[in-house]
Amino acid sequence: MLIGCCALGALAAEPPKDEARVAEAARELLLQQAEREGWREPQVSLDVRAAGSGAAARCAQPEVRAAETTNPTRMRFELRCADGSTRAFMVRARLSAEVPVAAAALPAGRVLAEDDVVLQRHAVAGSPPPLAAAEDAVGRVARRSIGAGQMLTARLLDEPLLVRRGEAVQIRARRDAVEVVVPGQALEAGRRGQTIRVRNTGNGTVIRARVVEAGQVEPESMLSSPR
Repeated sequence: MLIGCCALGALAAEPPKDEARVAEAARELLLQQAEREGWREPQVSLDVRAAGSGAAARCAQPEVRAAETTNPTRMRFELRCADGSTRAFMVRARLSAEVPVAAAALPAGRVLAEDDVVLQRHAVAGSPPPLAAAEDAVGRVARRSIGAGQMLTARLLDEPLLVRRGEAVQIRARRDAVEVVVPGQALEAGRRGQTIRVRNTGNGTVIRARVVEAGQVEPESMLSSPR
């Protein structure tokens, strides 16, 4: 038993093979991407193959370099030694995670409710990336028809209109601890974060203002004289 234990320990202490080094680097790269995007429960599967018939790296600790990682299904890595020798590898990877998808077919213009969104495991590497959480989709508006089970991305959804053209709004200007609120009229419709033209109904001045809440805007810059 002791001999077997020692033999196993010796094997575990051996440096990883070239393919294992590349697989470890590719896996770490994809998990870092998942963390940046906020994807839940990421899983990675890999197929690592040497490009050509080159010999193993001629050093104990070769540097692993990511040469091409744009497409996870066809990534290229290199092992480089201090003497300049290199060995190339192709990596086919699949990164999956629990991401928001449409619970049922959604028509264009629908404001998504909680029941419209569920989490499902999907391959997520690629463009455009899916949203990270169900709450990122709830309350947003479908730009076009969305199929049942389709991953939800920022390109498929719009923020809802918080201000409509012609409606009364509050223009809220804040400096330090002082806030001034004056009535206005929206000259354009706008979603959260968009800049629209608003008329100050008190003096007729038209300003550009950013939509912050339903019926509320913050001034950005003066546009013109009263109209």
